[in-house]
Amino acid sequence: MRLLLIALTLTWAVAAESGLEAVKAEPNLERRSELALNYAGEVLTKLRPDLETKEWAAVAPEIEEFRAAVDLSFAALKATGKNARRNPKYFKRAELKLRELGRRLKGLQVFLAVDDRPKMDEVIAYVDKLQDELVEMTMGVRK
Repeated sequence: MRLLLIALTLTWAVAAESGLEAVKAEPNLERRSELALNYAGEVLTKLRPDLETKEWAAVAPEIEEFRAAVDLSFAALKATGKNARRNPKYFKRAELKLRELGRRLKGLQVFLAVDDRPKMDEVIAYVDKLQDELVEMTMGVRK
């Protein structure tokens, strides 16, 4: 079990170092979704010190990279073609991770200048919308 955890940690570390292209190269769509959300978390971790010292224009590319990672994760889950009601495992994991990332974004928003906070509101709203879609996919009305 420990060996598995070490292997997963090393895989996530490699994905975080290599960037989003390494995540896109993952052939397993469910695994790609998890890696993309972990990469998005790494982007937020790297972003925190920059928020205290830089203007929005300097951190906007990192925010876009975060958003691209979240989009990749959601697209990978949809591309599996699986019914989220019957196979909720990865959909639920993604929903929980998106909730965590949304909370982290709200915490980081405090470090922005007051004029730049509405721009972060757009990103937070987008993450919340994707999270709601995942909940709807897993818990929604049967089709």
